[in-house]
Amino acid sequence: MTHMTPGGRPPVAPPALAANGFRPSATARVRSLDRSQLREAIAVRRQRLAEREADLVAACERAVARGAGRHIRVDDRATWDRAAWNRYVETAKRLEPEFMPEMLRLIGEIERLEHLAALPAMQRPAAA
Repeated sequence: MTHMTPGGRPPVAPPALAANGFRPSATARVRSLDRSQLREAIAVRRQRLAEREADLVAACERAVARGAGRHIRVDDRATWDRAAWNRYVETAKRLEPEFMPEMLRLIGEIERLEHLAALPAMQRPAAA
């Protein structure tokens, strides 16, 4: 008797294990980890994260500039008074929902890619 799946098709048998004990598709995935591609993907995400951080800081600094007195220079935080810092922090809090989801996603992706890049290289079997 053939067992049927809920969709009415017979179940698909998993692929047989190779001589090394791994399924062929699993070993193919591991061997395809190109370290240069991983480093490039990490660099792209770090660049995007830096851009988003810079956008957030720029928006906060614009808020400081809008209410700044003559003694405050936006490019020199040593000149900022309590009101300037409060505007900066309040703007950061207000913009958090806009910026943080993407920034946290990028941080997570960078961490995962760095973990993959740190894995030891798999030895390929010698050609017979």
